[in-house]
Amino acid sequence: MVMKAKFLVIGDAPLVTGMRLAGLEYCRVADESDFQQKLEQALTEEEFGIIVVNEYLLNKIDWRLRKKLDSIAYPVIIPMPAYTGVSEEGDEIRQMIKRALGFDLAAK
Repeated sequence: MVMKAKFLVIGDAPLVTGMRLAGLEYCRVADESDFQQKLEQALTEEEFGIIVVNEYLLNKIDWRLRKKLDSIAYPVIIPMPAYTGVSEEGDEIRQMIKRALGFDLAAK
């Protein structure tokens, strides 16, 4: 049986507005603690396979949740840079792919 995983967007107004227009499920957060709470809740719901989050807010989470995120392959967490387009961690997507697959696609 093939399961279909849903997208979820957790973030501030600029991120959520754009993704909402694309028809994705979303959860708008007010601050860092609200973000962390919503992210922890989303991790318990098996229906979400990809969770798109604000990169800035993701970098502010508690170290225990960060450690948990670093150890899981599902759901995939995709950090989106601020609306300015400047990424705080340019290599993050490569690291997520490596974590999900178990090896680095870019390695020779």
